[in-house]
Amino acid sequence: MGTDGQILWLSVPLFFQGKDVVHVKTASKWYVAGVSAVGLIVGLYCAYILFTAQIGMWNGETIGRMITLTILCVLCRCLPLYIREDCTVDLSFLSILAAVLVLGPEAAVTMVFITTPLEIIPTEDGKGYYHILNTAPVKTFFNMGNRNISFYAGGLAYYAAGGVPGKIGLPSILPAILAFLLCALVLNSSILTGCFRLQGICRVNPTIFQMLWGLVPSILCTVPVGYFISFLLLRSSGPWLTMLFVLPLLLARFSFKLYLDSQHQHINIIRTLAAAIDAKDHYTRGHSQRVSVYSARIARRMGLSSKRTDRLQLAALFHDIGKIAVPDEILNKRGWLTQEERARIQNHPRDGVRILENMDSYTELYPYILHHHEFYNGHGYPDGTAGDDLPVDIYILSAADAYDAITSDRPYHKGVSPQKAAEIMLEESGKQFHPEVARTVAAMAADGSIFEPIPADSWSEDPDREPVSTC
Repeated sequence: MGTDGQILWLSVPLFFQGKDVVHVKTASKWYVAGVSAVGLIVGLYCAYILFTAQIGMWNGETIGRMITLTILCVLCRCLPLYIREDCTVDLSFLSILAAVLVLGPEAAVTMVFITTPLEIIPTEDGKGYYHILNTAPVKTFFNMGNRNISFYAGGLAYYAAGGVPGKIGLPSILPAILAFLLCALVLNSSILTGCFRLQGICRVNPTIFQMLWGLVPSILCTVPVGYFISFLLLRSSGPWLTMLFVLPLLLARFSFKLYLDSQHQHINIIRTLAAAIDAKDHYTRGHSQRVSVYSARIARRMGLSSKRTDRLQLAALFHDIGKIAVPDEILNKRGWLTQEERARIQNHPRDGVRILENMDSYTELYPYILHHHEFYNGHGYPDGTAGDDLPVDIYILSAADAYDAITSDRPYHKGVSPQKAAEIMLEESGKQFHPEVARTVAAMAADGSIFEPIPADSWSEDPDREPVSTC
Protein backbone atom coordinates (compact mmCIF):
# COMPACT_ATOMS: atom_id res chain seq x y z
CA MET A 1 0.00 0.00 0.00
CA GLY A 2 1.39 3.30 -0.97
CA THR A 3 1.27 6.17 1.38
CA ASP A 4 0.47 8.91 -1.05
CA GLY A 5 -2.68 10.07 0.67
CA GLN A 6 -3.05 9.64 4.39
CA ILE A 7 -5.64 7.02 5.22
CA LEU A 8 -7.27 6.51 8.60
CA TRP A 9 -8.65 3.01 8.22
CA LEU A 10 -8.55 0.19 5.76
CA SER A 11 -11.48 -1.46 4.07
CA VAL A 12 -13.27 -2.37 0.85
CA PRO A 13 -11.12 -4.38 -1.59
CA LEU A 14 -11.76 -3.23 -5.13
CA PHE A 15 -12.58 -6.60 -6.59
CA PHE A 16 -16.01 -5.72 -5.27
CA GLN A 17 -17.67 -3.49 -7.85
CA GLY A 18 -21.02 -1.88 -7.03
CA LYS A 19 -23.63 -4.64 -6.72
CA ASP A 20 -21.41 -7.25 -8.29
CA VAL A 21 -18.51 -9.33 -7.07
CA VAL A 22 -15.93 -9.64 -9.83
CA HIS A 23 -13.61 -12.64 -10.23
CA VAL A 24 -13.62 -13.61 -6.56
CA LYS A 25 -11.93 -16.95 -5.86
CA THR A 26 -13.71 -19.61 -3.82
CA ALA A 27 -11.28 -19.32 -0.91
CA SER A 28 -11.83 -15.56 -0.86
CA LYS A 29 -15.59 -16.03 -0.78
CA TRP A 30 -15.37 -18.31 2.27
CA TYR A 31 -12.95 -15.94 3.94
CA VAL A 32 -15.18 -12.92 3.33
CA ALA A 33 -18.22 -14.87 4.55
CA GLY A 34 -16.36 -15.89 7.73
CA VAL A 35 -15.21 -12.35 8.51
CA SER A 36 -18.72 -11.03 7.83
CA ALA A 37 -20.36 -13.63 10.08
CA VAL A 38 -17.95 -13.15 12.96
CA GLY A 39 -18.20 -9.38 12.64
CA LEU A 40 -22.00 -9.53 12.68
CA ILE A 41 -21.93 -11.66 15.83
CA VAL A 42 -19.46 -9.28 17.48
CA GLY A 43 -21.64 -6.29 16.60
CA LEU A 44 -24.79 -7.90 17.97
CA TYR A 45 -22.95 -9.02 21.12
CA CYS A 46 -21.59 -5.53 21.81
CA ALA A 47 -25.04 -4.00 21.26
CA TYR A 48 -26.52 -6.56 23.68
CA ILE A 49 -23.89 -5.82 26.33
CA LEU A 50 -24.27 -2.07 25.89
CA PHE A 51 -28.06 -2.04 26.23
CA THR A 52 -28.47 -4.79 28.84
CA ALA A 53 -25.44 -5.53 31.03
CA GLN A 54 -24.39 -1.88 30.95
CA ILE A 55 -27.91 -0.46 31.17
CA GLY A 56 -27.08 1.18 34.48
CA MET A 57 -24.73 3.68 32.88
CA TRP A 58 -27.41 5.25 30.75
CA ASN A 59 -28.70 8.65 31.78
CA GLY A 60 -29.30 11.96 30.08
CA GLU A 61 -25.60 12.77 29.84
CA THR A 62 -24.47 9.42 28.43
CA ILE A 63 -27.35 9.34 25.96
CA GLY A 64 -26.36 12.84 24.78
CA ARG A 65 -22.75 11.72 24.38
CA MET A 66 -23.73 8.62 22.41
CA ILE A 67 -25.98 10.63 20.10
CA THR A 68 -23.27 13.25 19.56
CA LEU A 69 -20.63 10.66 18.71
CA THR A 70 -23.01 8.79 16.42
CA ILE A 71 -23.85 11.98 14.51
CA LEU A 72 -20.15 12.80 14.24
CA CYS A 73 -19.37 9.27 13.02
CA VAL A 74 -22.08 9.40 10.34
CA LEU A 75 -20.96 12.86 9.25
CA CYS A 76 -17.34 11.79 8.89
CA ARG A 77 -18.19 8.57 7.08
CA CYS A 78 -20.40 10.40 4.61
CA LEU A 79 -17.81 13.08 3.83
CA PRO A 80 -14.66 11.24 2.73
CA LEU A 81 -12.00 12.84 0.57
CA TYR A 82 -10.66 10.97 -2.46
CA ILE A 83 -6.88 10.93 -2.30
CA ARG A 84 -6.84 8.61 -5.30
CA GLU A 85 -9.65 6.91 -7.15
CA ASP A 86 -9.08 3.86 -4.97
CA CYS A 87 -8.22 5.59 -1.68
CA THR A 88 -10.26 7.84 0.58
CA VAL A 89 -9.65 9.62 3.86
CA ASP A 90 -12.23 10.45 6.50
CA LEU A 91 -12.18 11.42 10.17
CA SER A 92 -14.56 8.83 11.63
CA PHE A 93 -11.72 7.39 13.69
CA LEU A 94 -12.00 10.50 15.86
CA SER A 95 -15.50 9.53 16.99
CA ILE A 96 -14.53 5.87 17.43
CA LEU A 97 -11.59 6.65 19.68
CA ALA A 98 -13.66 9.16 21.65
CA ALA A 99 -16.41 6.54 22.09
CA VAL A 100 -13.89 4.04 23.47
CA LEU A 101 -12.55 6.58 25.96
CA VAL A 102 -15.92 7.99 27.06
CA LEU A 103 -18.37 5.09 26.79
CA GLY A 104 -16.24 2.00 26.25
CA PRO A 105 -15.29 -0.28 23.34
CA GLU A 106 -18.77 -1.86 23.26
CA ALA A 107 -20.25 1.56 22.48
CA ALA A 108 -17.66 2.14 19.74
CA VAL A 109 -18.42 -1.18 18.04
CA THR A 110 -22.17 -0.62 18.37
CA MET A 111 -21.78 2.83 16.86
CA VAL A 112 -19.93 1.42 13.84
CA PHE A 113 -22.55 -1.34 13.60
CA ILE A 114 -25.58 0.96 13.55
CA THR A 115 -24.05 3.69 11.35
CA THR A 116 -23.00 1.35 8.53
CA PRO A 117 -26.46 1.39 6.87
CA LEU A 118 -26.47 5.19 7.10
CA GLU A 119 -23.41 5.73 4.93
CA ILE A 120 -24.06 7.83 1.84
CA ILE A 121 -20.71 8.45 0.15
CA PRO A 122 -20.14 10.63 -2.93
CA THR A 123 -18.69 8.79 -5.92
CA GLU A 124 -15.21 9.57 -7.21
CA ASP A 125 -16.53 11.93 -9.88
CA GLY A 126 -19.02 13.61 -7.53
CA LYS A 127 -21.95 12.79 -9.83
CA GLY A 128 -23.57 10.14 -7.66
CA TYR A 129 -23.51 8.36 -4.32
CA TYR A 130 -22.64 4.98 -2.88
CA HIS A 131 -25.10 3.71 -0.29
CA ILE A 132 -26.37 0.45 1.09
CA LEU A 133 -28.95 0.06 -1.68
CA ASN A 134 -26.47 0.21 -4.58
CA THR A 135 -23.52 -1.54 -2.94
CA ALA A 136 -22.93 -5.29 -2.97
CA PRO A 137 -24.14 -6.69 0.39
CA VAL A 138 -21.02 -8.84 0.63
CA LYS A 139 -18.90 -5.70 0.48
CA THR A 140 -20.93 -3.94 3.15
CA PHE A 141 -20.88 -6.93 5.50
CA PHE A 142 -17.19 -7.65 5.01
CA ASN A 143 -16.14 -4.08 5.76
CA MET A 144 -18.47 -3.88 8.75
CA GLY A 145 -17.21 -7.23 9.99
CA ASN A 146 -13.59 -6.19 9.63
CA ARG A 147 -14.16 -3.01 11.62
CA ASN A 148 -16.28 -4.70 14.30
CA ILE A 149 -13.69 -7.42 14.88
CA SER A 150 -10.77 -4.99 14.87
CA PHE A 151 -12.36 -2.49 17.25
CA TYR A 152 -13.62 -5.16 19.64
CA ALA A 153 -10.20 -6.81 19.78
CA GLY A 154 -8.67 -3.38 20.32
CA GLY A 155 -11.21 -2.84 23.11
CA LEU A 156 -10.11 -6.02 24.85
CA ALA A 157 -6.53 -4.77 24.66
CA TYR A 158 -7.73 -1.43 26.03
CA TYR A 159 -9.26 -3.13 29.07
CA ALA A 160 -6.20 -5.35 29.52
CA ALA A 161 -3.99 -2.25 29.62
CA GLY A 162 -6.07 -0.78 32.44
CA GLY A 163 -8.43 1.40 30.42
CA VAL A 164 -11.64 2.47 32.16
CA PRO A 165 -14.32 4.33 30.17
CA GLY A 166 -14.77 7.86 31.43
CA LYS A 167 -11.37 8.00 33.13
CA ILE A 168 -9.02 9.74 30.71
CA GLY A 169 -6.44 11.35 32.96
CA LEU A 170 -2.99 11.88 31.46
CA PRO A 171 -0.56 10.21 31.29
CA SER A 172 -2.19 7.12 32.85
CA ILE A 173 -4.57 6.63 29.90
CA LEU A 174 -1.79 6.54 27.29
CA PRO A 175 -0.92 2.80 27.60
CA ALA A 176 -4.58 1.87 27.14
CA ILE A 177 -4.90 4.12 24.06
CA LEU A 178 -1.71 2.66 22.60
CA ALA A 179 -2.92 -0.90 23.24
CA PHE A 180 -6.23 -0.18 21.52
CA LEU A 181 -4.55 1.40 18.50
CA LEU A 182 -1.92 -1.29 17.99
CA CYS A 183 -4.30 -4.20 18.33
CA ALA A 184 -7.02 -2.68 16.18
CA LEU A 185 -4.63 -1.54 13.46
CA VAL A 186 -2.72 -4.81 13.22
CA LEU A 187 -5.89 -6.90 13.11
CA ASN A 188 -7.60 -4.60 10.62
CA SER A 189 -4.60 -4.68 8.29
CA SER A 190 -4.18 -8.43 8.71
CA ILE A 191 -7.82 -9.19 7.86
CA LEU A 192 -7.66 -7.06 4.73
CA THR A 193 -4.29 -8.47 3.70
CA GLY A 194 -5.62 -11.99 4.12
CA CYS A 195 -8.44 -11.16 1.73
CA PHE A 196 -6.05 -9.81 -0.90
CA ARG A 197 -3.65 -12.69 -0.39
CA LEU A 198 -6.36 -15.28 -1.01
CA GLN A 199 -7.39 -13.32 -4.08
CA GLY A 200 -3.76 -13.53 -5.25
CA ILE A 201 -3.20 -9.78 -5.68
CA CYS A 202 -0.61 -9.08 -3.01
CA ARG A 203 2.14 -10.62 -0.90
CA VAL A 204 1.65 -10.89 2.85
CA ASN A 205 5.05 -9.33 3.44
CA PRO A 206 5.72 -6.46 3.23
CA THR A 207 2.05 -5.62 2.64
CA ILE A 208 0.98 -5.57 6.31
CA PHE A 209 3.98 -3.42 7.22
CA GLN A 210 3.23 -1.05 4.33
CA MET A 211 -0.39 -0.73 5.43
CA LEU A 212 0.51 -0.01 9.03
CA TRP A 213 3.22 2.43 8.05
CA GLY A 214 0.75 4.25 5.82
CA LEU A 215 -1.61 4.66 8.78
CA VAL A 216 0.96 5.99 11.26
CA PRO A 217 1.01 9.68 10.20
CA SER A 218 -2.77 9.89 10.21
CA ILE A 219 -3.09 8.18 13.57
CA LEU A 220 -0.45 10.41 15.16
CA CYS A 221 -2.37 13.46 13.98
CA THR A 222 -5.86 12.26 14.85
CA VAL A 223 -5.35 10.61 18.24
CA PRO A 224 -4.85 13.96 20.05
CA VAL A 225 -7.99 15.32 18.37
CA GLY A 226 -9.97 12.23 19.34
CA TYR A 227 -8.72 12.55 22.91
CA PHE A 228 -9.71 16.22 23.01
CA ILE A 229 -13.22 15.36 21.79
CA SER A 230 -13.53 12.85 24.63
CA PHE A 231 -12.27 15.51 27.03
CA LEU A 232 -14.95 17.94 25.82
CA LEU A 233 -17.70 15.33 26.04
CA LEU A 234 -16.93 14.69 29.69
CA ARG A 235 -17.34 18.40 30.51
CA SER A 236 -20.57 20.15 31.33
CA SER A 237 -22.48 20.82 28.07
CA GLY A 238 -20.01 18.44 26.41
CA PRO A 239 -22.13 17.61 23.33
CA TRP A 240 -22.54 21.31 22.51
CA LEU A 241 -18.85 22.01 23.00
CA THR A 242 -18.02 19.07 20.75
CA MET A 243 -20.28 20.29 17.97
CA LEU A 244 -18.67 23.74 18.14
CA PHE A 245 -15.24 22.15 18.00
CA VAL A 246 -16.20 20.13 14.90
CA LEU A 247 -17.05 23.24 12.86
CA PRO A 248 -13.38 24.24 12.28
CA LEU A 249 -12.66 20.62 11.31
CA LEU A 250 -15.33 20.83 8.61
CA LEU A 251 -13.76 24.06 7.36
CA ALA A 252 -10.36 22.35 7.26
CA ARG A 253 -11.93 19.48 5.31
CA PHE A 254 -13.37 21.92 2.77
CA SER A 255 -9.98 23.59 2.31
CA PHE A 256 -8.26 20.23 1.89
CA LYS A 257 -10.89 19.20 -0.66
CA LEU A 258 -10.11 22.28 -2.72
CA TYR A 259 -6.43 21.32 -2.62
CA LEU A 260 -7.20 17.73 -3.68
CA ASP A 261 -9.42 18.97 -6.50
CA SER A 262 -6.52 21.03 -7.82
CA GLN A 263 -4.26 17.97 -7.62
CA HIS A 264 -6.80 15.88 -9.54
CA GLN A 265 -6.91 18.57 -12.22
CA HIS A 266 -3.13 18.42 -12.33
CA ILE A 267 -3.26 14.67 -12.94
CA ASN A 268 -5.90 15.13 -15.64
CA ILE A 269 -3.63 17.62 -17.41
CA ILE A 270 -0.84 15.06 -17.31
CA ARG A 271 -3.08 12.39 -18.83
CA THR A 272 -4.21 14.78 -21.53
CA LEU A 273 -0.63 15.68 -22.46
CA ALA A 274 0.35 12.00 -22.49
CA ALA A 275 -2.56 11.24 -24.81
CA ALA A 276 -1.52 14.13 -27.07
CA ILE A 277 2.00 12.74 -27.27
CA ASP A 278 0.84 9.25 -28.20
CA ALA A 279 -1.68 10.61 -30.73
CA LYS A 280 1.24 11.97 -32.76
CA ASP A 281 2.38 8.46 -33.60
CA HIS A 282 -0.09 5.72 -34.54
CA TYR A 283 2.43 3.01 -33.70
CA THR A 284 3.18 4.27 -30.20
CA ARG A 285 -0.39 4.83 -29.02
CA GLY A 286 -0.52 4.03 -25.31
CA HIS A 287 3.28 3.92 -25.18
CA SER A 288 3.68 6.60 -22.49
CA GLN A 289 1.16 4.95 -20.16
CA ARG A 290 2.74 1.53 -20.63
CA VAL A 291 6.22 2.91 -19.95
CA SER A 292 4.86 4.65 -16.85
CA VAL A 293 3.46 1.39 -15.50
CA TYR A 294 6.55 -0.63 -16.42
CA SER A 295 8.82 1.95 -14.78
CA ALA A 296 6.83 1.83 -11.55
CA ARG A 297 6.82 -1.97 -11.50
CA ILE A 298 10.58 -2.14 -12.06
CA ALA A 299 11.22 0.54 -9.43
CA ARG A 300 9.18 -1.32 -6.82
CA ARG A 301 10.94 -4.61 -7.64
CA MET A 302 14.26 -2.82 -7.12
CA GLY A 303 13.13 -1.37 -3.79
CA LEU A 304 12.91 2.32 -4.67
CA SER A 305 10.93 4.48 -2.26
CA SER A 306 7.34 5.46 -2.98
CA LYS A 307 8.41 9.06 -3.57
CA ARG A 308 11.02 8.10 -6.16
CA THR A 309 8.65 5.62 -7.78
CA ASP A 310 5.88 8.22 -8.09
CA ARG A 311 8.28 10.77 -9.57
CA LEU A 312 9.56 8.17 -12.03
CA GLN A 313 6.01 7.20 -12.99
CA LEU A 314 5.16 10.84 -13.69
CA ALA A 315 8.35 11.40 -15.66
CA ALA A 316 7.58 8.36 -17.80
CA LEU A 317 4.28 9.89 -18.86
CA PHE A 318 6.18 12.96 -20.05
CA HIS A 319 9.33 11.32 -21.40
CA ASP A 320 8.38 11.68 -25.08
CA ILE A 321 6.64 15.05 -24.88
CA GLY A 322 9.36 16.49 -27.10
CA LYS A 323 8.00 14.43 -30.01
CA ILE A 324 5.22 17.00 -30.28
CA ALA A 325 7.84 19.17 -32.00
CA VAL A 326 8.83 16.41 -34.46
CA PRO A 327 7.03 16.48 -37.86
CA ASP A 328 4.51 13.69 -38.38
CA GLU A 329 6.11 12.58 -41.62
CA ILE A 330 9.30 11.75 -39.73
CA LEU A 331 7.60 10.03 -36.80
CA ASN A 332 5.44 7.83 -39.05
CA LYS A 333 7.99 7.17 -41.78
CA ARG A 334 8.12 3.48 -42.69
CA GLY A 335 11.50 3.44 -44.35
CA TRP A 336 14.98 4.23 -43.08
CA LEU A 337 15.50 7.72 -41.67
CA THR A 338 18.01 10.08 -43.23
CA GLN A 339 20.81 11.45 -41.10
CA GLU A 340 18.97 14.76 -40.80
CA GLU A 341 15.70 13.05 -39.84
CA ARG A 342 17.44 10.93 -37.24
CA ALA A 343 19.09 14.02 -35.77
CA ARG A 344 15.69 15.69 -35.61
CA ILE A 345 14.17 12.81 -33.66
CA GLN A 346 17.21 12.55 -31.38
CA ASN A 347 16.65 16.15 -30.38
CA HIS A 348 13.23 15.37 -28.88
CA PRO A 349 14.59 15.03 -25.30
CA ARG A 350 15.85 18.63 -25.45
CA ASP A 351 12.58 19.71 -27.05
CA GLY A 352 10.74 18.04 -24.19
CA VAL A 353 12.65 19.99 -21.56
CA ARG A 354 12.05 23.23 -23.45
CA ILE A 355 8.31 22.53 -23.59
CA LEU A 356 8.16 22.05 -19.81
CA GLU A 357 10.46 24.94 -18.90
CA ASN A 358 7.58 27.30 -18.23
CA MET A 359 5.89 24.86 -15.82
CA ASP A 360 7.59 25.13 -12.43
CA SER A 361 5.84 21.99 -11.12
CA TYR A 362 7.90 19.77 -13.41
CA THR A 363 11.47 20.98 -12.87
CA GLU A 364 12.45 17.75 -11.09
CA LEU A 365 11.43 15.80 -14.21
CA TYR A 366 13.89 17.54 -16.53
CA PRO A 367 16.76 15.02 -16.03
CA TYR A 368 14.46 12.09 -16.79
CA ILE A 369 13.14 13.66 -19.97
CA LEU A 370 16.57 14.83 -21.12
CA HIS A 371 18.48 11.59 -20.49
CA HIS A 372 16.00 8.76 -21.05
CA HIS A 373 17.85 7.74 -24.25
CA GLU A 374 21.31 7.67 -22.68
CA PHE A 375 23.19 4.35 -22.67
CA TYR A 376 25.05 2.95 -19.71
CA ASN A 377 28.22 2.77 -21.83
CA GLY A 378 27.88 6.40 -22.96
CA HIS A 379 26.78 5.71 -26.56
CA GLY A 380 23.29 7.17 -26.15
CA TYR A 381 21.97 10.65 -26.74
CA PRO A 382 21.73 13.62 -26.42
CA ASP A 383 24.80 14.09 -24.17
CA GLY A 384 26.49 10.69 -24.15
CA THR A 385 26.31 10.58 -20.35
CA ALA A 386 27.45 7.21 -18.98
CA GLY A 387 27.66 4.98 -15.91
CA ASP A 388 26.96 6.37 -12.47
CA ASP A 389 26.80 9.92 -13.79
CA LEU A 390 23.06 9.27 -14.02
CA PRO A 391 20.85 7.92 -11.20
CA VAL A 392 19.43 4.43 -11.52
CA ASP A 393 15.94 5.95 -11.77
CA ILE A 394 16.73 7.29 -15.25
CA TYR A 395 18.16 3.94 -16.32
CA ILE A 396 14.91 2.32 -15.18
CA LEU A 397 12.94 4.70 -17.40
CA SER A 398 15.32 3.99 -20.27
CA ALA A 399 14.91 0.22 -19.86
CA ALA A 400 11.11 0.47 -19.57
CA ASP A 401 11.02 2.61 -22.71
CA ALA A 402 13.19 0.14 -24.60
CA TYR A 403 11.22 -2.86 -23.34
CA ASP A 404 7.96 -1.44 -24.64
CA ALA A 405 9.61 -0.48 -27.93
CA ILE A 406 10.97 -3.96 -28.64
CA THR A 407 7.80 -5.78 -27.58
CA SER A 408 5.50 -3.50 -29.62
CA ASP A 409 4.96 -3.38 -33.36
CA ARG A 410 6.69 -0.42 -35.00
CA PRO A 411 7.04 0.66 -38.65
CA TYR A 412 10.58 -0.72 -38.70
CA HIS A 413 10.15 -4.02 -36.80
CA LYS A 414 7.70 -6.56 -35.43
CA GLY A 415 7.34 -6.75 -31.66
CA VAL A 416 9.18 -9.64 -29.98
CA SER A 417 8.01 -11.93 -27.18
CA PRO A 418 8.72 -11.13 -23.51
CA GLN A 419 11.15 -14.05 -23.43
CA LYS A 420 13.11 -12.67 -26.37
CA ALA A 421 12.99 -9.22 -24.77
CA ALA A 422 14.55 -10.71 -21.62
CA GLU A 423 17.39 -12.13 -23.71
CA ILE A 424 17.99 -8.75 -25.34
CA MET A 425 18.06 -7.04 -21.95
CA LEU A 426 20.72 -9.43 -20.68
CA GLU A 427 22.75 -9.15 -23.89
CA GLU A 428 22.79 -5.36 -23.54
CA SER A 429 23.55 -5.39 -19.82
CA GLY A 430 26.42 -2.99 -19.18
CA LYS A 431 26.09 -1.63 -22.70
CA GLN A 432 22.77 0.03 -23.36
CA PHE A 433 21.29 -0.85 -19.97
CA HIS A 434 22.36 -0.53 -16.36
CA PRO A 435 23.37 -4.09 -15.31
CA GLU A 436 21.11 -4.27 -12.25
CA VAL A 437 18.17 -2.79 -14.12
CA ALA A 438 18.70 -5.17 -17.04
CA ARG A 439 18.72 -8.20 -14.73
CA THR A 440 15.56 -6.99 -13.00
CA VAL A 441 13.66 -6.35 -16.23
CA ALA A 442 14.79 -9.70 -17.66
CA ALA A 443 13.58 -11.51 -14.54
CA MET A 444 10.24 -9.69 -14.62
CA ALA A 445 9.82 -10.42 -18.32
CA ALA A 446 10.58 -14.08 -17.69
CA ASP A 447 8.08 -14.46 -14.85
CA GLY A 448 5.47 -12.26 -16.55
CA SER A 449 5.20 -9.71 -13.74
CA ILE A 450 6.13 -6.80 -15.97
CA PHE A 451 3.68 -7.76 -18.70
CA GLU A 452 0.50 -8.03 -16.64
CA PRO A 453 -2.53 -6.23 -18.14
CA ILE A 454 -2.27 -2.46 -17.91
CA PRO A 455 -5.18 -0.90 -16.01
CA ALA A 456 -7.23 1.83 -17.65
CA ASP A 457 -6.00 4.28 -15.03
CA SER A 458 -2.28 3.62 -15.21
CA TRP A 459 -1.48 6.67 -13.09
CA SER A 460 -2.63 4.96 -9.89
CA GLU A 461 -1.59 1.45 -10.89
CA ASP A 462 0.31 -0.19 -8.08
CA PRO A 463 0.29 -3.96 -7.54
CA ASP A 464 1.46 -3.55 -3.95
CA ARG A 465 -0.69 -0.56 -3.14
CA GLU A 466 -3.89 -2.09 -1.90
CA PRO A 467 -7.13 -0.54 -3.11
CA VAL A 468 -8.38 0.93 0.11
CA SER A 469 -10.98 3.16 1.62
CA THR A 470 -11.73 4.24 5.13
CA CYS A 471 -14.27 3.48 7.77
